[in-house]
Amino acid sequence: MDYLIFARKFRPQTFEEIVGQETITTTLRNAIRQERVPQSFLFSGPRGVGKTSTARILAKALNCKEGPTEKPCGKCVSCKEVEQGNSMDVLEVDGASNRGIEEIRTLRENVKFKPSSGRYKIYIIDEVHSLTGDAFNALLKTLEEPPAHVKFIFATTESHKVPLTILSRCQRLQFKRISVPEAVEKLEKIAQQEKLKCEKNVLFMIAKATEGALRDAESLLDQLASFSEGKIKEEDVLTLLGLAPEDMYLSVLTAIREKKGEEIFGLVKKLYEDGADLAQFAKGLFEVFRHLLILKTAPKAGALIEASPEMVAALQKKATDFSQSELLLGLSILQNLQIQLRRPVASPKLLAEVALLKLVYLDGTHSVEELLKSAEASSKSAVAVPVAEKKTLKPAVPFREEEKPVFKKEAGMMPSAENRSQENQPAPLPSKIASSGELTLNDVESAWPQVIEAVKMKRMSLSLYLAESQPAEVDGAVIVLGLPSEFRFHKETLEKELNKQVVEEAFAQVLGRKVRVQCVVTEREGTTGEAPGGKAPVRDEAMPDIVAKALEIFDGSKVIRKD
Repeated sequence: MDYLIFARKFRPQTFEEIVGQETITTTLRNAIRQERVPQSFLFSGPRGVGKTSTARILAKALNCKEGPTEKPCGKCVSCKEVEQGNSMDVLEVDGASNRGIEEIRTLRENVKFKPSSGRYKIYIIDEVHSLTGDAFNALLKTLEEPPAHVKFIFATTESHKVPLTILSRCQRLQFKRISVPEAVEKLEKIAQQEKLKCEKNVLFMIAKATEGALRDAESLLDQLASFSEGKIKEEDVLTLLGLAPEDMYLSVLTAIREKKGEEIFGLVKKLYEDGADLAQFAKGLFEVFRHLLILKTAPKAGALIEASPEMVAALQKKATDFSQSELLLGLSILQNLQIQLRRPVASPKLLAEVALLKLVYLDGTHSVEELLKSAEASSKSAVAVPVAEKKTLKPAVPFREEEKPVFKKEAGMMPSAENRSQENQPAPLPSKIASSGELTLNDVESAWPQVIEAVKMKRMSLSLYLAESQPAEVDGAVIVLGLPSEFRFHKETLEKELNKQVVEEAFAQVLGRKVRVQCVVTEREGTTGEAPGGKAPVRDEAMPDIVAKALEIFDGSKVIRKD
C-alpha cells in the first residue's frame, strides 16, 4: 500500500474523533438524532481545523446503512466509499477550479437525479467563496427549493466573500482554531501509534508554531519524523522552522537590562550566521514582551501565556526588570521591526541590531506625563526665584549737557510724563511702591543680568531677543530699553503683549516693584534724523553710499544718545 501522510492517515472518521469542535459536533449529532437536518450547511473557519473532515463524517452519518445515525458504522459499503473518496452519491467539488456559471448549471441539472445507492445525494463544495457572482446567482434557486434527496455542504475560509443571499439560505457553523493543549494531545496519540520518540517540548513547539491548524501540525510532525534519526529533538524543530531557542530570548532580555550592546551584536550575529529567520526571531521576541506585560499587569493570568513551564518561571523573574511603559514601548519597537523585515530597506541583520539597541535604552525614555510634570516643576521653580535684596546704590552720575539723551517724539516714541494721561499710558503706580525709593538707571543696569536670567527661566527664546537690548532711560516706573536699528525685529518681538508681560514680571521679580517696559530704537547722534535747528543733517562726504542708503531705509523713531 502506498504511504499515507499523517494528515490523511489519522483523519477523523467519527464525530468523537474531531478535535476542538465540540459545539459543532454536538449540533450535528442532535440534528441527526432529532431528524432536523437542514438542506444546506456552510462550514467556515481557519484552514486545517476539520471542515472537510466534518463534512465527510456528516455525509457518512446520513448515508450509512444503519442511519441516518450520529455514529456511522464505518463498515457498510456507503461508509467505505465515502472514506475512500469514490462514492457516487457524495460528490466533492473544488470551488476554485469549478467556479463558473457553466459548472453550476451542470450541477443544477444533476441534482434532479436521485442517488444511486445511498439515501441522499450530497454535494461538498470546498472554497465556495471562489465562485463567481453569476455562479452564485445560478445556485440561489436550487438552494432555496432543493429536491428532498439533496444536501449541500459548503466549506470556506473566507465567509465574508460569500454573498448574503447564499448565507441566508444556509445553516452556518463557525469552526475555531485548535488550542495548543488539544493539538499536543492529538500529536501524542499519533507519535505513540507511529512509535516516534520526541524530546520533552517538541510536540508543544510544533503545536504552537502551526497557530491552531491541526493539519499543519500533523504534516510538520510527519516531516520531522523523516528528518530526524530515531528521535525528534528540539534542535530539529528549531532548525526546520528557523526559530530561536528560548535561552536566546532570555539572553537578549538580560543584555537589554544590563545594557550590554556588544552582547546584543553577538547574539544577532549568531542567529544570522546559523541561518535563523530574523522575522521569526522578531515575532518570538514580540511574544516574549507580551508575556512579560501579562505577568506585570495580571500575575495570575498564567493561562494566557503559551509557553513551557520553564519559560514561564524564567519570565516571572525577568518581569521585575521592566516597567509597564518600557514593555509597551518595546512592543511598539518590535512591531515596527516586523513590518520593516517584510519590506527591508536595509539588511535584516542591521534592522534587528538597531531595534535591539533601541530596547537597550528603554529606561532613558520619558513619558509625556513625566515631561509635563518636569516642565511644570521647572516653571514653579522659576516663579519661586527669591527676590534680589535691594542694595544701596550710588546716585546716578548726571549726564553732561552734551551726553544727555535727545528724544524725538515720533511713532513708538516714549511720551513725556506730562502727556502720559493724554496718550492712554499706564496710570501712576500705587503710592506704596512709589514711596519706596526713586528707581534710577543705575539700579536697572545693576539688575539687568538677573532680569535676563529670570526671563530665560520662563522663555529661552525671548531672553535671546532681550539680551540684544540695553536699559536706556528710566522715567518713574517706566523703563526704556534701547535696541540698535539693525534689531528692529527684536523690538517688534519684545513689544508683543505676552512677551512684554513676561519681561515686566521679570523686572518686578528682581527689583521688587512693578514697572512698565517700553522699547525704542537707538542710534548714535549724527547718523540720521534732523540736525539742531530742524535742518537735515549734512552728509559726510567720506560716508560710503551703501551706508547712506541703509540709513535712509531704516530711518524712523529713535533715541539719539551721545557717547
